[in-house]
Amino acid sequence: MRFALVLSGGGPVGMAWETGLLKGLSDGGADLTQPDLFVGTSAGAIVAAQLATGHDLNDLFARHLVPTQPGPTRSLEPLMRAMGEIRRRAGLPERGPMPPQTLAELGTAALRAETESEESRLTTVKGYLPSAIAWPERPLRITALDTADGSLVVWDRNSAATLLEAVASSCAAPMIVPPATIGGRRYMDAGVLSGTHAQLAAGQDLVIVVAVARPGPPGPLEGELAALRNGGSRVELIQSDPPSTAAMLPNPLDHTRRNAAAEAGVAQGLALRETVRGWFE
Repeated sequence: MRFALVLSGGGPVGMAWETGLLKGLSDGGADLTQPDLFVGTSAGAIVAAQLATGHDLNDLFARHLVPTQPGPTRSLEPLMRAMGEIRRRAGLPERGPMPPQTLAELGTAALRAETESEESRLTTVKGYLPSAIAWPERPLRITALDTADGSLVVWDRNSAATLLEAVASSCAAPMIVPPATIGGRRYMDAGVLSGTHAQLAAGQDLVIVVAVARPGPPGPLEGELAALRNGGSRVELIQSDPPSTAAMLPNPLDHTRRNAAAEAGVAQGLALRETVRGWFE
């Protein structure tokens, strides 16, 4: 049975939870780290790239347990404020999909925002992928948005982007870090459109989506899962349970929450091990 693993965005804290969850499942005999296809968005792109390039899951988990050095903590406030202003100008509701033209407006704002340099950001992202020089043989799809027109771009080994560039573009949260330059164009985090982009796993027998639970009304994930099921795939969703979600709140960019999120992920993975094993029987 061919299966795909879809990993959602969620900031560095969500990345810690995803890594912990996968470790808990693996320790419980339900290893999901060898799928036929990885799909990653934002933080999920980092985890997907790490696993697809052969990083050891135990080592990845251990990284999230290392105490964080004191320093400024980023927040999503600049992004949420910019998105709110763009939605109001366009007459859009506070929540729901943003059409390409409004995503392009967000892209323009992201290009103007005062953030760190692209060089500094690439160095940070490279730290997550120290041994990843080339795209892996295992299929891996990474999402980003073109800042010029708001269109979705899907990077893979046949794309013009290097693996580092692809991951950096997928993690380029608008207004928080700079968009990534690839082939003369600028790209930003596709998580502002969808945290999962699970539709990219179409055609697989089983699609397992790992997603950080988000408060508020349902987002695009529901439609993505329905489309996969209509296409003949069996779809299973793992969302962060209440203890894991609490460990990640209130700020998914707060590195000091990584330890708690990773540990909560392990506990949730162990609790789900028998259920997940059943999906392959």
